Amino acid sequence: MLLTNSTLSQGFTSITPASSESDIEQNIIIPLLESLGYNAQDWREQAVIRKVRVDFCVHPHEAVAPHPPYLIIEVKAPQKKIFYSSWQIHDYMRKSGAILGLLTNGYEFRILYNYSGDIQTILTYSQSQLIQDFQLVHKLLGKKIGLKFSQALQRSQQKVHARFLKAIANSFQNPTMLGLFKPSKKPNSKPPKSSEKNSEQPESKFIANSNQENKSMIITVFNNKGGVGKTTMTINLGAALNRLGYNVLLIDIDAQANLTMGLGIDPLEDIENQGKKDITDLLLNPRVKLEDTVIEKQWGNLKLHLVPSHIKLSYKEPDLVSAVDSDRVLAKKLKNNHYDFVLIDPPPSFSKVNGISLMASSGILIPTQLSPYPVRALEYVIEKARKVGESKEEPLPILGIVVSMYDQRSSSFNLSMRSRIFEILDKVGEQDNIELFPEHTWVPRLNIVSNCPDKGYPIFSSEFDDQLTFPEKEAAQKASERYLELAQHLVKISKKGS
Repeated sequence: MLLTNSTLSQGFTSITPASSESDIEQNIIIPLLESLGYNAQDWREQAVIRKVRVDFCVHPHEAVAPHPPYLIIEVKAPQKKIFYSSWQIHDYMRKSGAILGLLTNGYEFRILYNYSGDIQTILTYSQSQLIQDFQLVHKLLGKKIGLKFSQALQRSQQKVHARFLKAIANSFQNPTMLGLFKPSKKPNSKPPKSSEKNSEQPESKFIANSNQENKSMIITVFNNKGGVGKTTMTINLGAALNRLGYNVLLIDIDAQANLTMGLGIDPLEDIENQGKKDITDLLLNPRVKLEDTVIEKQWGNLKLHLVPSHIKLSYKEPDLVSAVDSDRVLAKKLKNNHYDFVLIDPPPSFSKVNGISLMASSGILIPTQLSPYPVRALEYVIEKARKVGESKEEPLPILGIVVSMYDQRSSSFNLSMRSRIFEILDKVGEQDNIELFPEHTWVPRLNIVSNCPDKGYPIFSSEFDDQLTFPEKEAAQKASERYLELAQHLVKISKKGS
C-alpha cells in the first residue's frame, strides 16, 4: 500500500481551493481507480444513464454487462461543500442502480450505499483518513470485490429465472417446457409446502429503534407569536428524527390545519369526505382512540404518522371548555403509545387547546426568530409555560429555544438579538436552566424551507422533486443538514433529561 499512499499523497498536494473538477478527476480520481485495481476499460467518464450524466461510471468489463454499475463517482470543485450535493448523487445512484457511490471535492470523500433505493452514507473521510484507512477502502471499492458482487448477482439472477420458468411450466402443465426441466413422476402433484424456517424474513433496517425503554418524549413546539416558522419546524424536525431512526408522531391541534396540509393532506377531501377521524374526535369522543385518528405518510424511506386537524376544531372549543377534565384528555389518550417522539403543533395563542397540548407534554420547545417582536415574546411564553407546568403532576421542562428563519448576513443584528435572549433567560429562565440551542442547529432563512410545506412534503424529500432547480436542491440540502443537527441535539438533551 506504500506506493498507493504515495500516489494519493501526491495527488492531494496538487489540489488547492482554486483547482477545478477536472484537476481532481485527473490528479485524484483516475489514480485512485488505478490503485483500486481498475483499468481504463473498467470505467466511463461523463457517462449518460437515464438522461443523467455521471462523472465516472465504474463497472469491471469482465463482469456481466446487464448488471448495474458497481460504483459511480461524482466530483465537485474544492470550494463546494459536498453535503449540499448529496441529493445529486442520490438521484444518480437510484437511476443507474449503482451499488456504491463516491462523492468528493478533493478534500472530503463520502462513500454511499444503495439499499433498494435508500441511499445511505456509510463512510466519510478526509484526505489523511482516506490514506490511513485505504486498505478498507480498497476492499470495499476495489475491482476484486466488484467482480465478486457481479458474480453473486448473476447466480441469484439465474435462480430467479429458474424459479420463474418452473412456475410457468407448472401453470401451463408442460413440465418439459423449453427443455429446461425433467418430467416429474407425478405431473399433477402439488409442489411441497415450504417450512417456516425457509419462509421469507422481513427486511432488516439500517437504523434500529434506539428508544426501547421508557415512554415516548412528547414535545409541544410552542410560541404564542405567529410567523416564527413553528409549523415548518415541527414538520422538518419530525422528519429529521425519523431520518435518525426514530418512530415519530405529529399532532396537529391547530384549527387552521397548517401542519396537516403541510404533509399533503387536505382536511376536507382526505379526512371529512373519507369519513376519517381527526384531532377533534380524539379530544371530544371518549371512544375514539389514538390509533383511530393516525394517518401514515411516506416519502421514500421517510415515514411520519399524523393526527390531522380540521377547521371544526375552532367551533368545538366551547365543548372542550365544558368537558370534564378536558385539560388531561390528550395526555390520557397518549398514554402507552409506541412512538419515540410525539411533536404537537398548537395555534400561536393561549387557547384551550394550547393548555391541553402542554398538559400532555413532557417538554416544550420554543422556536423564535432573531428579530425584536418574537424575542420580546419569549418572556411571556416562558412565564405561561411555567404556570401550566405548576399544575402538572410531572415536570414540564422547557427543552430550549430554537432559532428559525436565521439570516446569516445580519451578523451584528443577530448578535444583539442573541444578547437580548440571554438577558431574558437571566431574568425569567435562570431557575429552569433554559438554553438557547447552539448556532449549528439554527435553520437559515431559505425560500425552499417555506415552499416545501406548500408542496406537501418535508425538506428531506425535496431531492425527489424534479421541478426544483439545482440551486434550490442545494439550498434544501443545506437546510436538511441543520434540521439533522437540531434533531441530534434534541435527542441528546432528551436523553440527558430522562
